[in-house]
Formats: sequence, C-alpha cells, structure tokens
Amino acid sequence: MSQTTNQGSTQENKSNKKVIIIIAILAIVIIALVAVIAFLLGKGKGDDTSDGAPREVANSIRTVVDEDNAQDIVEQMREEVAEGMFECQMSMKWTFPDGKSESKDAYVANSVNNTHPICFDVYMKDSEELLYSSPVLPVGTDLKNIKLDKELPAGEYKATVMYTLLKDTESQEEISSAGFVITINIQN
Repeated sequence: MSQTTNQGSTQENKSNKKVIIIIAILAIVIIALVAVIAFLLGKGKGDDTSDGAPREVANSIRTVVDEDNAQDIVEQMREEVAEGMFECQMSMKWTFPDGKSESKDAYVANSVNNTHPICFDVYMKDSEELLYSSPVLPVGTDLKNIKLDKELPAGEYKATVMYTLLKDTESQEEISSAGFVITINIQN
C-alpha cells in the first residue's frame, strides 16, 4: 500500500513541477511585455533636435479628448479606419510564357465586400521600376490575362503590387493604399 502512495506522490510532484514551470514561463513573458511597453512609451519623451529646440510636427492635427467629446472622437476614428480598409484578392505568383505575352494565372479582384473602387501598380521590388498600371476596378470586378507594360527577359522577379483605394471612379481621390510582394516568372 505504501508503494501505491509513493507512486501517487511522485505523479503529484511531477504535476506540481509542471505547474511551477508554466507559472514561471508566464511570469517571464509578462515581465518582458511590461518592459517592452515601458520602453515604447518612454521612447518619445525628451526627443529634441540636436540644437536643443523641440521638434516640430508638420501638418499636425491635435485633438484633446475629454468626457464631453470622448464618444464622438471614438466614433470618428472608427469611421476613418473603416473608410480606409479594403479586402485584396489576388494571385501571388504571376507566370508569363515570355516577356510579351499575357499571364494566364495573374489575377486581381476588387472584392464585393469593398465599398470603393481600386486600382493598382506593379513595381520591380528592387528598383521600383513601374511594370504595369491597372485601370480602375469597380467593386465586384476582376482583372485577368494581365500583360506587363514593360517587357522583361526570362527569369524570376520579385515585384510589389501597390493597391490604391479610391473615393470614387470620377475624382479618383486616394483614400488609402497597401502593397504586397508577388513573384513574376518569365519563362522564355
């Protein structure tokens, strides 16, 4: 009977050690997070230019939030963020039979979940050379069979697809933009 009790105690000790290890790891993670947050919050304090004058913020819009306007400010911020958000649908690898032909797998769409038209430009990642400019894509439309505006020799290239969300098709006023890296493969 004492042998069974010893086995139960051994298992209980192992279980207690696991709990202690988990608690120790959690404590270390929490301490690290607090240190990072404290560093980031303190980073901007005391930033002056080299001549001792305080730094100037160009085109700054500053709002003081108090009890009277807090709810209005929060709602305004939500609207601005929602206005600038959009969903991207695209293929990440574009294959071309040669530098002059259309790709059969290049695909970009303006999701039906979006509320604004988009357009996009494709740039060579390393040189930022413009390879393609799209027409404006209304919500719910897509673009296939893309042909680059610039002929590339055979090879594999990294490119950036830079999306621009537009207020409307007529004014083409920019709301926001986002870029994604793709691979372009020219076969011959």
